Amino acid sequence: MADAGYAAPVLTNAPAVDEPVDIRHYLHILSRRRFTIIAAVVLVASAALAASLVQTKVYTAAARVVLQPNQAQSVFNPQTGQRNDPERLVDTEIQIIESKPIRDLVEAELGGSVPKAAASAVGQTDVISISVTDPDPARTARVADAYAAKYVQYKRSASVESLLQAAAEINKQITTLQAQADGIDDRLRATPSASDLKIERDSLIQQIGSFRSQLEELQVQSRLDVSGVRIATPAEVPTAPSSPKPARNTVLGLFLGLMLGVGLAFLREQLDDSIRSISDVEEVTGGLPVLATIPLVGGEWKDRGDPTVVAISEPSGSAAEAYRSLRTSVQFAGIDGSLKLLQMTSASASEGKTTTLANLAVTMANAGHEVIVVCCDLRRPRAHEFFGLTNRVGFTTVLLGDTPLDAALQSVPNVPRLRVLASGPPPPNPAELLSHPRTSELFRSLRTRASIVLIDSPPLLPVTDASIISRWADGVVIVATARITSKRALHRAWELLTQANAHQLGVVLNGVPSNAGGYGYGYGYGYGYGGTPYVEDKTATGAGAKAHSASRKNKKKPAQR
Repeated sequence: MADAGYAAPVLTNAPAVDEPVDIRHYLHILSRRRFTIIAAVVLVASAALAASLVQTKVYTAAARVVLQPNQAQSVFNPQTGQRNDPERLVDTEIQIIESKPIRDLVEAELGGSVPKAAASAVGQTDVISISVTDPDPARTARVADAYAAKYVQYKRSASVESLLQAAAEINKQITTLQAQADGIDDRLRATPSASDLKIERDSLIQQIGSFRSQLEELQVQSRLDVSGVRIATPAEVPTAPSSPKPARNTVLGLFLGLMLGVGLAFLREQLDDSIRSISDVEEVTGGLPVLATIPLVGGEWKDRGDPTVVAISEPSGSAAEAYRSLRTSVQFAGIDGSLKLLQMTSASASEGKTTTLANLAVTMANAGHEVIVVCCDLRRPRAHEFFGLTNRVGFTTVLLGDTPLDAALQSVPNVPRLRVLASGPPPPNPAELLSHPRTSELFRSLRTRASIVLIDSPPLLPVTDASIISRWADGVVIVATARITSKRALHRAWELLTQANAHQLGVVLNGVPSNAGGYGYGYGYGYGYGGTPYVEDKTATGAGAKAHSASRKNKKKPAQR
């Protein structure tokens, strides 16, 4: 049956937006998803370490230069009259160092291609670090020193060229002024008494003297280092690689893996549709109560032919106590005597319904009730195997009239007051057989023979059998498994029973609080169990069943289905 039309029920008890966050809830999520977090940490850290080990080792050397503004130059920008920004000046020099002209000078000096230099300011100082990275440590230092030297040379050449241009301009001005002065001298020789010409001549001579003083100053500066930069410290040959750093990368990998793992943990929690708690059950079933929570009672079946009833094999264990709690809940539900036929089903296969029914039957029989277990799972019968009984006769042979009901009822060895009506040989169309009027007559007969009749039915979602059986039952219990049953499946099962007007008593939640796994129930629904032909059960009752029961008592790892 298709799982269609599912819509998450509206939460009527959703917490308020401003409800304080419970940190324990998040810690519980992290604990539950710890293997996801551990896997992410191990994978990312291992990848970081592996990448570090296969990377080529490279070395970094750095030379340092210091900027020294020329004291002869004005500290003011001659164009704007505003004080220059030291940080902007350093950034400008960094761009020059990393420029192609400087690299071309270095390559011309060293004779070949060289790695690019990376320049950076050292703190809030006028010192610039010129670093170079290369697989050869000696070459790394040599290239870094070459970058520093060529940068200083470039700055010195630029300064000298600037001084020469200024000197040429001053010489040009001096020549012009001298020509004007010579012209005034010629005029004064013609008119010696012209005082205004003398004043003009004196002014020109004064200007010429000023320009000559500037020219002499430029000549002095040109013979000095006016580049404004010098090498502070040369590069040293590195002794350890700058990259990769396996220890650092591994630590970073651990940190990133932890962040990724926590993120994945919360993502998986958000996407997880499985039932995790009692509140989840109540949310998707319209408020059905949880009748009991059953702990996981063992590992996966190694021998599917020898299932175990823990109420018999381990009567003092926690699981048996949980089944006794379920018995109490069922007794309260039928306190008025109206609960005679109790159906046990589940949303899907491998959720422990037959295990739950078998253990409930034993605990009720031990409490003094006359109990009959009826296996109506006509497609994949298993109830008789829990008690070591035969399946040669049972529900189907009684309906066909081949076997009287009392003859088909089998007593369970060592459990007084408990009888089992096995399923019998599988019919060609179980749903049609269960809908037959004789089924109603059979259930009426069973009511008169026991205090309570427990009906094992197939899961609700794969086939319609369980919905058909629910019309005869006084109450229905849905069995779910924590971390296995999805909210969607449980909600759909509840919907199907609601549509069938079944009296739903509640839910039994298996596998609490630990994670549960699938235990091989593996329905192949449809006639023939996926094509497996029926083989007559040769299991004997009596002594053989007692031996089977005794062997079950020695098993240490019972399991649920």
